[in-house]
Amino acid sequence: MDYKKIESIIAGKDKIFISSHINPDGDSLGSAFAVYHYLTKLGKDCRIINHSPVPEMYSFLNTDNIFCELDGDSSGFIKNADLGIILDIGDFYRLGDIAYIIEDNSIETLSIDHHPQSDNDFFTHTFIDLKACSVGEILYSYFCNTDKTVIDKDIMLGLYVAVLTDTGSFRHSNTTEMSHKIAVDAINMELDIAKIYQKIYESSSVSRIRLLGNVIHNLNFDCNGQLVWFALNEDMVKEVNGSNQDFDGFTDFFRSIKGVEVSVMLYDLKGKVRLSFRSKGKYKVSEIAKKMGGGGHPFAAAALVEGEFSDVKSNVLNILSTYINRHNENNIS
Repeated sequence: MDYKKIESIIAGKDKIFISSHINPDGDSLGSAFAVYHYLTKLGKDCRIINHSPVPEMYSFLNTDNIFCELDGDSSGFIKNADLGIILDIGDFYRLGDIAYIIEDNSIETLSIDHHPQSDNDFFTHTFIDLKACSVGEILYSYFCNTDKTVIDKDIMLGLYVAVLTDTGSFRHSNTTEMSHKIAVDAINMELDIAKIYQKIYESSSVSRIRLLGNVIHNLNFDCNGQLVWFALNEDMVKEVNGSNQDFDGFTDFFRSIKGVEVSVMLYDLKGKVRLSFRSKGKYKVSEIAKKMGGGGHPFAAAALVEGEFSDVKSNVLNILSTYINRHNENNIS
């Protein structure tokens, strides 16, 4: 990756917005947090502007209210910006309404990502590292190759949150030597990593636990127990007085069941279905997501499919079952 090119692009701009995908996660938020503090050090006029609000579990990153949800004021900032730094996006239109503001105003953009390039790559500059566990790791390498002394405690906090969450707390197969090096640097800078973990993973709401219990009661298994899937909808969330943040991580949780290789969530959006796929590594769920119009990493992918819930469910489960059975038959032969 041409880190000097990234540095040069940023150096020539004064007013910069930072953004990422709808329903932001730890990597997108942590990376944005790090870039914001980096740009502030450089004297840039910058804002973090997302389509979606910050999930409660990451509110500790927003104690100074540096994250803005798109509104009239922030829309005006975007329209007048010299550059948009887009992080962890995967696909241009996952920016939500921000994508259309960029298009309508021909704003220069710089995308930094670790997802495969999509057909909707409408960014002015694109920098992708598929081997990186997270955008946080890419940013760490960027700082190390340009000026490592710029990394202070704030920037390190953002980088650590990004790496911690996208590696599943250093458990997933995308965990690298660099991931652990970032963790070591975080410890050496005296970040309270135990407290960070607690804020993200040990602060579940009562509504989340109730929703999890209801989902567990209605789990479905196919393909001799290798496939687990569950359905969710707005009514189920309302029943427990919850929010859309309450089911974050459910797909990963059910993947941990003994014998399960693939976990799938189907969320009914009334006319559309949000699909989330996770794999332990035997099956590449990105191939399934791509067939459904989505994408992602080999073992963590997603899609948003138009159609009635029953039709989408039948289709995706049929595709998954066929894929798993053929994979097993080929390995036997």
